[in-house]
Amino acid sequence: MQDMNLSSQPMTIMTAVNFCELKISRNPAETLVAFSIGSGIVVSIYDPVTKAGGMLSFVLPESLAMLPGKAERHPYMFADTGLPALLEALLDIGAKTENLKVVIAGGAQIMDQRAEFNIGLKNYEAVAAFFVNNNLSIDHEDIGGISRRTLSLDIGSGCNIIQTLGQGEVQV
Repeated sequence: MQDMNLSSQPMTIMTAVNFCELKISRNPAETLVAFSIGSGIVVSIYDPVTKAGGMLSFVLPESLAMLPGKAERHPYMFADTGLPALLEALLDIGAKTENLKVVIAGGAQIMDQRAEFNIGLKNYEAVAAFFVNNNLSIDHEDIGGISRRTLSLDIGSGCNIIQTLGQGEVQV
């Protein structure tokens, strides 16, 4: 029987970050991926020194207008509860605020083409305000329009890839 050396190929792990989820990692073989980002926003934060990274996929800007307890049960659904949780989780695993690279994608007007509700814009405003209030900057953003996006973060390299439906991809 022929010996097949399967261990020579590095194992890669792709972890989906679904709507209303937060995922963090320090595993250099892992890639976090958020698919089909519409009016919600995905925030990718990475510390290139400690190689700690994470992603949050939220769909609404604030929890205050929701039924009581909704944010407690689903904190990653909202920018105002999910973003602080993402930052805290990264700091807890060793990331340093002075090193952080931030990439955001989404905020499109998928089902609201006439901008009656403009949830995408409100989501973006919530993200921008959070980073200003925390003295952090957004290094790259792909926001607005009417197309869905996919955002990935390679934990080993810190590379983000944004794929926009019908428009190709951008490596950040």
